[in-house]
Amino acid sequence: MTNLPMVSVIIPCYNHEKYIEQALKSVFEQTYTNIEIIVIDDGSSDNSVKVLKEIQKQHDFTLITQSNMGVCKTLNKAILHSNGKYIALLASDDYWDKTKIEKQVRLLETSTNSEFCYTQAKEFDENDTSYEKIFPKKPLTGKVLKQVFIRQHVPAGSIMFSRELFDKLHGFDENLKEEDWDFVIRSAAQTEFSAVPEPLFYYRSHEKNIMKTRKRKEIFRQKALLLTKNFDLVSPYRWFLSITIHFLYDIILKKDC
Repeated sequence: MTNLPMVSVIIPCYNHEKYIEQALKSVFEQTYTNIEIIVIDDGSSDNSVKVLKEIQKQHDFTLITQSNMGVCKTLNKAILHSNGKYIALLASDDYWDKTKIEKQVRLLETSTNSEFCYTQAKEFDENDTSYEKIFPKKPLTGKVLKQVFIRQHVPAGSIMFSRELFDKLHGFDENLKEEDWDFVIRSAAQTEFSAVPEPLFYYRSHEKNIMKTRKRKEIFRQKALLLTKNFDLVSPYRWFLSITIHFLYDIILKKDC
């Protein structure tokens, strides 16, 4: 396994003392072993750092602590500390199937046109007692810019991309809050997408998920910012179509009470 490319697993943590051990356990148990693990705590006010230091006594991983900087700055900082050919992201309240990295590396290493790979996700409830859905139903592959500009259907915690692609894109945009969709759009403009059509990423749905706590008006504003920023990547018609769809969804259908 040592002659295969290293994968850097980046885990940003913020107030997830309850879940971080399960997230890390899913990485420790990966069938692909040539990995480095970087956990970066973004100013947690709970016992996350204490829990992480206890886990560190038994397992080898890098722990970075900092005052709160937000998701984008945290991801960029951690990735700049990494050494892998590929980067894989995992939120500290989610977890992976043990074969995830192995299957994604196999796809990326045999592809001549893809530097970005993702998998399906399985959403489950806060207590890990029931599974709600698998998404996306039909993962898109190849040249997907036109499709992902309309809708972000790539599960953020499933993605793996080359460090070369990250550097080419200059990382995550620290001025945005919809950082994953923006990164997906810009990635799709640079490379074809590959996908493992299996739910290898487990997404925990709970009341503190950002998309559940943020006001719909603010969600739309962030979408409008990233779509306008990437205006030149698609036709004016597709940009207008995407803005209109999300306006209708966030402001009309899902408007704040």
